Amino acid sequence: MSQEMPSWGACGWTAVTPRLPAAFLVLLMVLSTAPLVASADEVPDVRISEVLVSASSEDYDGVDWNGDGVTGSVSDQFIEIWNAGDSPADVSDWWLDDEEGGGSPPCRLPWDTVLQPNERIVIFRADSGLELDYYGGDSAVLRTAEGALVDSMSWPDKDSWWDRPYIPLDNGSLWKDDAPTPGAHENATVSAPIAGLRCYTNLDHVHSGSYVLKGRVVTMDDAGTVHNDGSILVEDGVIVQVWNGDAPSELTLEGIPVHHTDATIYPGLLDLHNHLHYNTAPIWPVENHMSSPNEWGGYQNRYQWKNHPDYSEFVTKPKMLLHGGPYFDLEFAAMKYVEAKVIVGGTTASQGAPSNPDDAYASVLARNIEDWNFGRDEIHTKVTELESDYIGNHIKTGNASQELDAWFLHLGEGVDESSRAEFDILVANDLLVGELVLIHGTALTATEFQKMGEVGASLVWSPLSNLLLYGDTTDVAAAKAAGVNIALAPDWSPSGSKSPLHELKIADLWDDEILGDIFTDEEMVRMVTSNAADATNWEEHVGRIAPGMAADLAVIDSNQLDPYRNLIDAVDPDVRLTVVGGMALYGDADLMQAMRGDDHEAAGMFGKRIDVTASGVEDGLRSWASIVENLTEAAAFDPAVMEAAFGDVDGFDSLTAGVGHGGLDPWWTYEDPQYFQTLNGSTCGNAQIDLSLVWDRYYDRGASMSTVDLTNTSTWQAKGTSSSTGAGTTPDTGTNPDTGTNPDDGTTPDDGNNDGNTITPVDPCADGLGLGCDGTDGSSDEETAAGEGGAPLGLLGLGVLALIGVAVFVMRRREEEIDLTAQDALFDEDDLEEAEAPKEPQDEPVPEAEAEKDVVDIPAPPPPGGPPA
Repeated sequence: MSQEMPSWGACGWTAVTPRLPAAFLVLLMVLSTAPLVASADEVPDVRISEVLVSASSEDYDGVDWNGDGVTGSVSDQFIEIWNAGDSPADVSDWWLDDEEGGGSPPCRLPWDTVLQPNERIVIFRADSGLELDYYGGDSAVLRTAEGALVDSMSWPDKDSWWDRPYIPLDNGSLWKDDAPTPGAHENATVSAPIAGLRCYTNLDHVHSGSYVLKGRVVTMDDAGTVHNDGSILVEDGVIVQVWNGDAPSELTLEGIPVHHTDATIYPGLLDLHNHLHYNTAPIWPVENHMSSPNEWGGYQNRYQWKNHPDYSEFVTKPKMLLHGGPYFDLEFAAMKYVEAKVIVGGTTASQGAPSNPDDAYASVLARNIEDWNFGRDEIHTKVTELESDYIGNHIKTGNASQELDAWFLHLGEGVDESSRAEFDILVANDLLVGELVLIHGTALTATEFQKMGEVGASLVWSPLSNLLLYGDTTDVAAAKAAGVNIALAPDWSPSGSKSPLHELKIADLWDDEILGDIFTDEEMVRMVTSNAADATNWEEHVGRIAPGMAADLAVIDSNQLDPYRNLIDAVDPDVRLTVVGGMALYGDADLMQAMRGDDHEAAGMFGKRIDVTASGVEDGLRSWASIVENLTEAAAFDPAVMEAAFGDVDGFDSLTAGVGHGGLDPWWTYEDPQYFQTLNGSTCGNAQIDLSLVWDRYYDRGASMSTVDLTNTSTWQAKGTSSSTGAGTTPDTGTNPDTGTNPDDGTTPDDGNNDGNTITPVDPCADGLGLGCDGTDGSSDEETAAGEGGAPLGLLGLGVLALIGVAVFVMRRREEEIDLTAQDALFDEDDLEEAEAPKEPQDEPVPEAEAEKDVVDIPAPPPPGGPPA
């Protein structure tokens, strides 16, 4: 049984079956569209007796019904449950939900909860996370622990009135009562506060338990320690111990699964510069349209290329139409897809999500750097131009109090004097602080970098985007000489690479061909690991592999003896496993099966598997297959599909004119001919360097690569450094300690194939039509990522009972100096800036006084004190 998820088609929504985690078979029953119906003897007469959707805030004389100090819908929405029978009713572990298969995640009533006859319990939103939707209409659904439907109540969109709860009538319709009476009969007089009952959300997106991951461990500590026969003990998402050879005697590992990766384990890569919500769009084959290009044929600064006549069609419209509520309304699916794009490259945290991210994607998959992480939310971002009157008091006070972790600032992006002069404003306004993470800095000189080095500021280098837009990139040689901490990141898909793994190749090529090989391979790898962690003041949490750090890990096939060169040269099929907070999210089938059971699904080529589902978050049961199918169909921007989806919006013709170049960006670089065609054909991109070398040097591989023998490490030495391999420890013999059978000790048997992948290279000029191609015939049997979602795996056996834990409702991010509208203003055409209507209802929905829809009610005006319509 499974809930069908909608997919937009030319004639409307079609069904796509989601994949449900095997460990939550109970939830499968809970969310089924064909529920098990128990007999009257099995299901007591328990009812949903009152629901408050629209609770006024304190500013409008609202009541703090649960007494938590927060007044309004965000806390005081509630669902009341009543035992209408004559006998006690055991409701332990019963499920409460709103929109099944969507909306808020379901929650579970506490164990040993028994309702006496005529007793009522109240579940507030603050205690359950159940957000009752005013704008789209919603439901309240109660099921037994086994999934049998007990009761439900549904209301239409924009129907509820302020502080007028829904009461069910005997004929099945709803009544808007005069006032809320939580915990009592509707005719009673009730005074706040009312004790609510906690309802527990599944925390299946949070790691629980222990395991050992074995392989060559590249710790990225300051000493450059590499353990060739390394082991990492992970417990509840945190690294507990790291060792080489035999386990320390004080560790007790009995019963703990051991997973042999036969690969190299790195800290998860960190992406410090992106604009994730644009990354469903493929790379943009931009050429300078200005009459006065710079000396390399590119733009002078970042304020020019956004006015390119094709920019809207290639970049802003695709994002707006996919994400926007009035249009395809696929924000959740799109954000999960773009986070998966970085995860498949071994990236575990990324900067540049929407300014007000939703927990549906912010709490799963890759970490969103500007959101709540590690118990803090003290990172700020400024994307728009730094003007002379910018004060930035929150940056100054955060620096003075040492509360500020990082300030991500786009500055000096361009090659002209106006771009460089932005740095003078920074200095003049006393905003050059140690927490500064300066993004781009393409126009800066040794003078500016010297000042950055003196205060301990960091630089984020994005060479590919710089080259494609300006023909030149940041003077990282001067930055290095000044002692500036340098990180490396891709910028965004329209003009950059898909993840730091691929940006490493651009940086390495520039270093080799232009800079004279001034960076060692280890220094390059630090740009996407330890340096990036230091820049965000996350050095105690990620960027290195050590006890106490978060278990954010990237496991890469061992194709090179030099562990640092191994990562630089790695391509998509070489990513063996990506782990975030101890959760294995993506990787080869053998490891995913060993670490996740059947809780994963096919992920396209190379035999990979992915897990994007989590029952404990909103929209958490949408499968990868349905995400890819929905986005692929929408991103084709077929006129008939768009007409069926949102043909009634104002300005439909102008909104959709010209959109539809390239479809959905593939999530792998290796199978993306358009990426290499754009690099090869870019005029300014090739002004100083031959970008066709990117394909030739890093991606033009034939069959799967042979793995290296790690028993003799004397044959490799990092550029400019001495090798550090955990001297004195037992080296890995390269043999398989398991028998190939399924052992009882919980270990993962070696399948005899290090990566299980056969690589068929993509010819970037296969179709003869790409930029920079000569039109000769070519062929490619590659499948695009858009069509490679794969079918959901079958569920095997019985699932265990869902983990019950306290739902941790973290603070929403602090108000940033730039909200999504302001951030998009830099990129979007002016006439599109306001096109994204808010998806989420405001805290105070406007009450409707018009005729009721499908409900019975005593006509009455809405209560006074609400906000104006």
